[in-house]
Amino acid sequence: MLKLLLQLLNIKCDDTEKQKPFVARFCIFKIFAEHALPRGSLCLSYEEIRKVYGKGQKGYLKNVLSFLKERGFIREIDNNICLTESGMILAYHDPPCPTLFLAGANTALRVAVDSGIRPLNWLLSAGRYWRYGSFTIDKDIELAKSLQGLLFLDSGAQQFYSEFNGFDYPYTARQYLDFALSIGVNFIATLDLPLDILVPRGLSVKEGIKKTVEHGVEVVSLAEQLGILNKVVPVLQGYDDASQWLECLDLYKQHGITPQCFSYWGIGSLCMARSTRLVESVVEEIRKALGNDAKIHVFGISMNSLRKVFNLINSYDTSAWVYWSKIDGAVLIWSPRRKAFIHLQARDGYRYPTEDLMEVNLRSILEMHRDLCMNNQHE
Repeated sequence: MLKLLLQLLNIKCDDTEKQKPFVARFCIFKIFAEHALPRGSLCLSYEEIRKVYGKGQKGYLKNVLSFLKERGFIREIDNNICLTESGMILAYHDPPCPTLFLAGANTALRVAVDSGIRPLNWLLSAGRYWRYGSFTIDKDIELAKSLQGLLFLDSGAQQFYSEFNGFDYPYTARQYLDFALSIGVNFIATLDLPLDILVPRGLSVKEGIKKTVEHGVEVVSLAEQLGILNKVVPVLQGYDDASQWLECLDLYKQHGITPQCFSYWGIGSLCMARSTRLVESVVEEIRKALGNDAKIHVFGISMNSLRKVFNLINSYDTSAWVYWSKIDGAVLIWSPRRKAFIHLQARDGYRYPTEDLMEVNLRSILEMHRDLCMNNQHE
């Protein structure tokens, strides 16, 4: 809507017309669309707005913001300026931009905090905080909260590689939900079984789907008792064909876990998929099955696949910025022209500190997200 209004009224926010009050009010929404929404946030600090806004007499920006606040388009929250529901209608692009959750722990979180970028949404993996038979609240939780974004708690399935034994979790659904309650997250994924990891190790697809739904049903039941059902995100699982994820959804429905009852769903086991076509097929079929009113989160999607489904999903998470820093000492440079990352490594004989590479890669991920949001890529 905003783009159409700017075109209709012939508003150009980058020229001196911004000094006219009528024009300036629309340009504030453009700033939110370009600098807040791509990060999955509805808020910006006054200083962030002022730096982008730039032009106009001293105090002029405050007058514009006061006008919008009086009319109910923005409000102040914790010293930040945030869009209201009315403001969101004007600022959002069509379709809305997905929310980006960054993933990582320990050093990655410290780097994110030190970057000074706010807000940043974060995905925490529960398995990292399970130690010696109980969950431990460590420094990571405090750091993640200090980023002032949304917090998404994942079941911790990636720790199957080294921490877990067999084909099941070492903790119960109750222990998991108690941990989620204690750290105060916004979203809680159900305890799914990652078939991309476990099928090659001997678990059958059918059994993996069955156990995923059984765990999901238990999490939903306990969450209802604890009064946090609205935070639960049922996770769909499959392995190598879209029909498997649909089978998982059908099994959920048999237990009363339906798109009518749950508005936010997760898709697992796509992070290791080498076929972008498989990722496209799964997301497209799940979108059809859930309908356009449901929200979809894809866990750990590859950056190559992300471009293909960007307009079909509502959120995603990535730890690619951490992975490339640690594994290859590589820097990710986003190319708007190619719509892809260029991977660069330090010259022979010198390796930059991992923390420095992480920060560069973090900023590149945000640049990629912003570019895809603004250009509405869907190839």
